[in-house]
Amino acid sequence: MKPVNRIIYMPVLRILGRTGLLQKLNRVGAVSLYRNALYLVASSVITTSLGFFFWMIVARFYSTTEVGLGSAIISAMNLIALLSIFGLSSSLIRFLPQAVNPRQMINSFFTLSGIASLVIAVIFIVGTDFWSPALSFIKDNAIFFLAFLAMAVLFTLSPLVNSVFIARRRDVFVLFKDTTVSLLKIFLVIGFATFLHTFGVVASWTIALGTAVFMAILLFLPRVEESYKPVPSINLSQVRAVRRYTVSSYLISLLSRVPISILPLMVVNVLGTEDNAHFYVAWTIASLLSIVSLSISQSLFAEASHSQSDIKQNVTKSIIFTVILLMPALIVLIAAGKWILLAFGPSYSANALGLLWLLGISSIPRGIILIYSGVLRAQDRLRELLVIRSFIAAAVLIASWFVIPEYGIIGIGYIWLGVQVFVSIAIAPQLVRQASLFGRVKEEEWEDVDNF
Repeated sequence: MKPVNRIIYMPVLRILGRTGLLQKLNRVGAVSLYRNALYLVASSVITTSLGFFFWMIVARFYSTTEVGLGSAIISAMNLIALLSIFGLSSSLIRFLPQAVNPRQMINSFFTLSGIASLVIAVIFIVGTDFWSPALSFIKDNAIFFLAFLAMAVLFTLSPLVNSVFIARRRDVFVLFKDTTVSLLKIFLVIGFATFLHTFGVVASWTIALGTAVFMAILLFLPRVEESYKPVPSINLSQVRAVRRYTVSSYLISLLSRVPISILPLMVVNVLGTEDNAHFYVAWTIASLLSIVSLSISQSLFAEASHSQSDIKQNVTKSIIFTVILLMPALIVLIAAGKWILLAFGPSYSANALGLLWLLGISSIPRGIILIYSGVLRAQDRLRELLVIRSFIAAAVLIASWFVIPEYGIIGIGYIWLGVQVFVSIAIAPQLVRQASLFGRVKEEEWEDVDNF
């Protein structure tokens, strides 16, 4: 019998070779910026898609109360991780490539954030009677208590591990790790449904994340960072050396999450729960387009952190690559948006389609902003980035507060699109100076783009 690869793979390779696609894919894969951006896009798409599937299964096998409690715990974990990382994930991407002792930097950042996550998790549990009475049962059960602490540490370490891979331009390990988490937790949550109830959701997520994080630290990291060993330690000199950058990154991360954290509260209080459901579903679907821009921005950030000698060519590639990937996705979203929303129910298609289109269109100017953000991070110009993020958050929230009562959720779409367009136009002159759009570009650079 013929080997499987000759039966399955050889015909595919022949087709790709005859159409010229194989050569084009090889050219794209040879460019670090493109390759790593595509790995990050794939990771985000798989994680998001399987995440939807995970919650569909949870809703099928668990009661509404168990789903509510499980999702509340996961939301608490995301908040604790955000507070515990302190912006160190961006600092790893920025400074790890030039670090004198990279292994020590990795362990110091892991240890510092891990300790912070334990402290914040304990504070959260102790104060559940005050800010989350529905989760107060955690402190009354030793197993739940310990599982919550373990989960807090894992949720914090996971993005830091990803940052190491991004910094070393080995984003394929991000894809492997995150896909492992997404698949494993689906199988586990089904198995735990019959006897663990609410804890089944938490346990499946904890075990899946723990497996992937330990696999990444013990197997993948030594391949990325030679002779790496996970040794808990804190080198204060390394932490102090990046403290300003870290604090600024921390504030920028918080500001980037402010709109989506506050807008649902505005909508539910002014318009009600039904309009908030329509708004949140449209926002969630449209945010998938931002995956492309964010992934390319992170890849550009990593490339520029290694060397800024080719930053003009990389910025040019990033802009064109963003447009090439975003435009087909945007066309699909506009053409099929009605049917996508129908999957959630007729009321979503009737009331959220216009908002979905506006949010989708805004992904183009937002992509330009994210690319510029990658440049600013790599050039340590975080004060400028902080101003941009502050303006976007303030403008969107203040304007939305005034238009929501009159125009409803569609008003948020117009405000969001308008702010993104305004900021992208404002930064355009600076971005053009950073790129080679109107300058001399190596002929092979344009060939890479054209071939894609």
